[in-house]
Amino acid sequence: MWAVIAVVVVVGLVVGRGGRPTTGTSNDRLYALAGEMKCLQCVGESVANSQAPIAIQMRAEISRQMSQGKTDDEIATYFVDRYGQRVLLNPSGTGFVGVVWIAPVIVVGIGVVGLAFVFRRRRRTPTEVSDEDRDLVARARHSEP
Repeated sequence: MWAVIAVVVVVGLVVGRGGRPTTGTSNDRLYALAGEMKCLQCVGESVANSQAPIAIQMRAEISRQMSQGKTDDEIATYFVDRYGQRVLLNPSGTGFVGVVWIAPVIVVGIGVVGLAFVFRRRRRTPTEVSDEDRDLVARARHSEP
């Protein structure tokens, strides 16, 4: 069951990722690159969606570098060198940033495995009812109004 879910998720990610232009000067490529960068004046908005002056300048710079034939990685590196990792909406998964991104997944995974272990163990352990408990329940039933 888990393997099927994992395969569906991976296939969905691969299919969803495909189709993005990585060369040329098209608007699709421009907005795909701008969509990966954070507007530094806005809260929670990408450069592609923002109308802030800095976002307009960043889109113009992306377009200029695209017309010079630069790759997506070269353009992203330019902005990271200029503004730091904070400019990326999806920062690289290396170093401490990688730990921040992967730690919650690991904690949730350990929690799920732990719960499965506890529930499985509880199901296997038979619940024994003592004679004293049976007598107590019987007395309680007889004393009900």
